Amino acid sequence: MPKQKITKQIILDSAFKLLRFSGHEAVNARSVAKSTGCSVQPIYSYYENMSELMQELFAYTQQFLSQYIEKNASQECYFESIGKCHIRFAKDEKYLFRFLYLSEYMNAASFEDIIRQCTRDDVTESIMNTLNLSAEESKKIYLNMILYTHGIASMIATGAADIPNEDIHRLTDEAFRAFLDQSRKEA
Repeated sequence: MPKQKITKQIILDSAFKLLRFSGHEAVNARSVAKSTGCSVQPIYSYYENMSELMQELFAYTQQFLSQYIEKNASQECYFESIGKCHIRFAKDEKYLFRFLYLSEYMNAASFEDIIRQCTRDDVTESIMNTLNLSAEESKKIYLNMILYTHGIASMIATGAADIPNEDIHRLTDEAFRAFLDQSRKEA
């Protein structure tokens, strides 16, 4: 029987599986090779180093998150459901959440970096259309809610808190109303 050819996609899938179930600290050349059923040679034939693999794994994980959001977000109240998806993702996929948002691979040195990496244009548009706000007001509310929900999600993903869903819904609704009221007072 001919030996299976190890492809770049097989290596990436193996690295993703390790990341998803064991965390990014468990992803190294030897663990990926073992999971793939090969030596480290195929890994280094596709990737110059592990840093390159981890960067591609980060982009791959971002795609997974986008698919997760598309599957779980409600179109009825899109903006609200995005924040709740973020928190649910932290509960459902704690290692992926940590990799995307709590590791050095996020590489955010400013709020602009956070906005660039964490916001979605369709959400800003939804806020503008639903609440009849300017683009600037919508971005401000969106950033405030990202930071607020990210705090809750981070506590959940790291095991610091196990907040019941009904409390999460109440707290995020209250925070949103407070941010919206503040935005309207400033307008």
